[in-house]
Amino acid sequence: MNAGSFFYFIKSSFKGMYKNALMTIASVFVLMACMLIIGSVFLASENVMSFMDKLEDQNEIVAFIDDEYGDDSLSREQLCAKIEAINGVSSVEYITKEQAFAEYRDSLGENREYLDGYEGEDNPLRNELRIKIDDITLFENVSASVAAMDEIANIRDSQSIVDMLLSVRRMLNMLGFWILVMLAVVSLFIISNTVKLAMHSRRNEINIMKYVGATNGFIRFPFLLEGIIIGLVSTLIAIGLQWCVYVYALVPAISQLSFLADCIVPFRAAFGSLLLIFGVIGLAVGIFGSALSIRKYLKV
Repeated sequence: MNAGSFFYFIKSSFKGMYKNALMTIASVFVLMACMLIIGSVFLASENVMSFMDKLEDQNEIVAFIDDEYGDDSLSREQLCAKIEAINGVSSVEYITKEQAFAEYRDSLGENREYLDGYEGEDNPLRNELRIKIDDITLFENVSASVAAMDEIANIRDSQSIVDMLLSVRRMLNMLGFWILVMLAVVSLFIISNTVKLAMHSRRNEINIMKYVGATNGFIRFPFLLEGIIIGLVSTLIAIGLQWCVYVYALVPAISQLSFLADCIVPFRAAFGSLLLIFGVIGLAVGIFGSALSIRKYLKV
């Protein structure tokens, strides 16, 4: 392709968009809306995942050891090794009941004197194991495996919180997928109609070009370029608006949830992924929307 042909294609593309300005604007707005909704769901999902990552680092299962189980160092090592062998466990820390009592006493602050007299043999606490999980999706399996051990009297975990977060993540993933499908179909329809109008208004020109020997590729390219331009313009506008929506709407809303407030994902951290998602959607919808519309006009 020489420079002359390229500039001709560019000129033809902009000429077609100008003649059908209303449909071009509609195409840009529909694509932009599609990207904004998908981007907002993506960013919300990223923040939930950020919290889940934090939960994986901080959350633990506390297993209380039966008083009848041995308290010697060999027994401790064997029990820790047994639990560490469970899939999903990253570390196990053995805490004696004296250590647990001291921690609990310190946590009471000025009210620690209420525990006076419960030291030594009167200590009501049990020896315990603090178990870290490296994959939160395995939390329930690990919790059940530990609870089923004969050496464990009972456990304390936050299974309800984990279940809620996993449900939210699944819901966001499913919501994002169906929103993408529905809006992509609408965007394809709008863009294909934009191209159809442009080709209908230039059908005589296209027929003449066919009769003088112009190839289908030469005729088709300006319209494909038109779809690409619409996709790229939508991407650039959408990424700017997404920043505004995220910073001034989503972040304040997420900040109201105390458990998410300190793990908000900065927009710059998600910028690359968003730009890629928006770019792929814009180009794919623009190219396919144009390609599907011009086939019948190339038959003379």
